[in-house]
Amino acid sequence: MLKDPYRQLDRGDGVRLAYDLIDGRGPALMFLPGYLSDMSGTKALALAAQARAHGQAMVRFDYSGCGASGGAFADGSIGRWRDDALAVLDAAVPGPVVLVGSSMGGWIALLMALARPRQVAGLVLVAPAPDFTEWGLELGGADRTLLAQKGYIERPSAYGPEPYRYHRALLEDAPARTLLDKDLPIQCPVRLLHGQADMDVPWELSLAIAERLQAADVRVMLVKDGDHRLSRPQDLALLLRAVEEFGSG
Repeated sequence: MLKDPYRQLDRGDGVRLAYDLIDGRGPALMFLPGYLSDMSGTKALALAAQARAHGQAMVRFDYSGCGASGGAFADGSIGRWRDDALAVLDAAVPGPVVLVGSSMGGWIALLMALARPRQVAGLVLVAPAPDFTEWGLELGGADRTLLAQKGYIERPSAYGPEPYRYHRALLEDAPARTLLDKDLPIQCPVRLLHGQADMDVPWELSLAIAERLQAADVRVMLVKDGDHRLSRPQDLALLLRAVEEFGSG
């Protein structure tokens, strides 16, 4: 069931996506959550508050199977969630957009910039994790057995007692979405923020992304004592300053 006060969008197959739209000037902001996250997280709400204060348009949403959106999480994949994001973008943002992607959302943002090069005016990537299924999930024999029997594998989570689950749909789709093995023909300005105390995504990955991007206006900002979430007040202030660079019309 979708929860009020979110708007609803049918992704085309009966699965409804929940999103929140703040009307205002452009370029609009669009927030892309990380894995097992949603649009009610600290960074998304901080961005929404700033957008309202500045009269800037913003959209935030939940991927199918996540948060307030419909669908099954087990059906989710990088390609499916990219398509969710594009569907919301097409429905809610007619003009230029600045994509703000957190962790896995950084992977989705890069794929969206490749799919909508004329519309995406900028990228702000926070601890981006493209290709995490390749470098972050090494499958052993027990994993392959569990995947065959139950359709998922598990990894311990640093953010709660329950392990993270990675389902077959995600693992089978991801190899076709990898980005770090090629140059990225993205020309818009890009800002990458990464904590050097990040235990989940190596900060060096942001440097690797910067090298792959064809854009000339690329900056990497490292926070020496910052963790993966970068959600402390000083981290949020850095994020908001990075977004402010793109302004509003």
